[in-house]
Amino acid sequence: MGNVVVDHATYLDVVAALNHHAHQYYTLDAPLISDAEYDALYRQAQVFESEHPLLVSPESPTQRVGGGVLTQFSSFMHPIPLASLTNAISEEELQAFYDRVEKAAGRSGISFTVEPKMDGLAIAIHYKNGLLEVAATRGNGSAGEVVTANVATIRTVPKQLSQPIDVEVRGEVIMRHSVFAKHKGDYANPRNMAAGSLRQLDARITASRELDFFAYQLIFPGMISHDAMMILAAELGFQTTPDRVVGVGYEWIKTTAQTMYHSRDRYDWDIDGVVIKVDSIPLQHEIGSTSKAPRWAVAYKFPSAQATTILEDITVQVGRTGVITPVAQLVPTEIGGVTIRKATLHNIDDIQRKNIYIGDQVRIHRAGDVIPEVMDSVARMPESRPFEMPTQCPECGADIIQSPGEVAYRCPNFDCPAQIKGRLIHFASRNAMDIEGLGEVMVSQLVDRGWVITPADLYQLNEAGLLTLDRVGPKLIQNLLAGIEASKHCPLSRFIFALGIPFVGKTTAETVANYFGSIDRFQTATRDELVAINEVGEKIADAIVEYFLNPTIQDMMARCAEYGVRPSVDPAQGDGVLSGQVFLITGTLSKCTRTEAEALIKTNGGVISGSVTSKLNYLVVGDSPGSKVEKAEAMNQSGKAKIQIISEGELARLFGDRN
Repeated sequence: MGNVVVDHATYLDVVAALNHHAHQYYTLDAPLISDAEYDALYRQAQVFESEHPLLVSPESPTQRVGGGVLTQFSSFMHPIPLASLTNAISEEELQAFYDRVEKAAGRSGISFTVEPKMDGLAIAIHYKNGLLEVAATRGNGSAGEVVTANVATIRTVPKQLSQPIDVEVRGEVIMRHSVFAKHKGDYANPRNMAAGSLRQLDARITASRELDFFAYQLIFPGMISHDAMMILAAELGFQTTPDRVVGVGYEWIKTTAQTMYHSRDRYDWDIDGVVIKVDSIPLQHEIGSTSKAPRWAVAYKFPSAQATTILEDITVQVGRTGVITPVAQLVPTEIGGVTIRKATLHNIDDIQRKNIYIGDQVRIHRAGDVIPEVMDSVARMPESRPFEMPTQCPECGADIIQSPGEVAYRCPNFDCPAQIKGRLIHFASRNAMDIEGLGEVMVSQLVDRGWVITPADLYQLNEAGLLTLDRVGPKLIQNLLAGIEASKHCPLSRFIFALGIPFVGKTTAETVANYFGSIDRFQTATRDELVAINEVGEKIADAIVEYFLNPTIQDMMARCAEYGVRPSVDPAQGDGVLSGQVFLITGTLSKCTRTEAEALIKTNGGVISGSVTSKLNYLVVGDSPGSKVEKAEAMNQSGKAKIQIISEGELARLFGDRN
């Protein structure tokens, strides 16, 4: 909650600070503090105002929405104010919202929609007879900025709707993480870059930024529910917020929000909470709104995913392929209830682009339950110093190299202990051999004692020896040995993936396993044989051939066979209506998961690809597709491919399902 505001003078100081930071965030797109710090100030103002309603300042941001209008753009008055939502930051506040809705409606059993809350820039787009007429930013809720030319460059904003109607479409402009990673500049995060890109005076710059738009509301007569409204929006040609669900009851709302929170890192954009709305439009009108926000909706915010701290040092770690990765050593700080001590810095180019020095105060971001990332430097300290990449591997002392054309630095020593440990951890991982008990601590002990150097050595371990290791008991050893024994008969594709061959991921492993049918055939394959396979290009083929030419690998493979490692042949490709046809799925499907759809395609004789190539026959497009659609269209237009771009329903009809 932060400090408590005890008097009117302090409250006015908080209001002034909030307005200053709101101007930096909304108008200049140059925030000086984190969202969490701003929210803490905002809550201080709210508490004081609830206790002293007669002293509420008309300048308080609780009494208005957003920021001012930039002078470079003409002003636009929203016919209906584009209000923001009230925030709920605890289960108690969420429960209070639910109770207020039921009380206002005079009944229980109300249907709600829950959908992810995107962290972008709100805009309103007006269409006349189905043609794009004008687009404007939220601004202060009543007046925004006309950005029609820039919005028209967004590929997910149709210039002409599928129906010749008059409608206002409201939604969020975002930049995907995958797009943000391609652009280098002075923007701290995708949200800031999206906002800055939308406010360019030259629309060609906006077009180059590859923005996205997702609709979340239509101002259109006759709508009976929010869900039906979003279905119409999709029919008109818009992307809508993915994973929207409708249900009843407070417990359902809370569970759904928690589920979205734990799966938030699977999106290619930032979400900072969920939006909860009464689904019935007539009931929304009945419940009404305050001067600032609707009473029938709330934004339930996730715990803060950002914090600032001091970067004490930058160390490096060596991965299983020898890549040297800088790691930020931080003064411990808490994000979302988790204490963070380390964060990734990716590579030396990332450090230099972000102008990060050891000793700086830095901002860190934790996207999902993974190691956090250093976003940027907030302040340079007197003792700060630049980072220099070491010249020798910290694990084995080999000279570090950088291949021409590569950003990454590498340790070239295949027998480097860090690489050995990394390869073994990958070999035992869930998507590979799935050996229970063979984690980082166990692998470190086995390698440090010299017992295990290659995966083949695992199959010679015994209980008596393992019991001499530190902090292990009989039960753990029994599970480990059972897991090692079971792995001898794993599916061929998992074994190939477990080998850690450069550029060979799960999909490629499945493809070559289906093609060759045995590990012996695969490891003796020629380059020409490999290149002839869909999903295997020259780069992958060269990596596979080079891998099996390594004498250490040849010895390891022979010993694995000697010790009884005989991967089972993957289930044969089905023979059906899709025989010989190559498919790729992008986006979220509505009737089944992607895994289920791919299994059905395989059962009917189809082949699954992991990327858009000239060998692809069908690209199946679900909700929120990625860049694969554009790539397929470009290849079709260039004559390099003849890819049929189809919907989930059209895929079902290929199976003979006409429903």
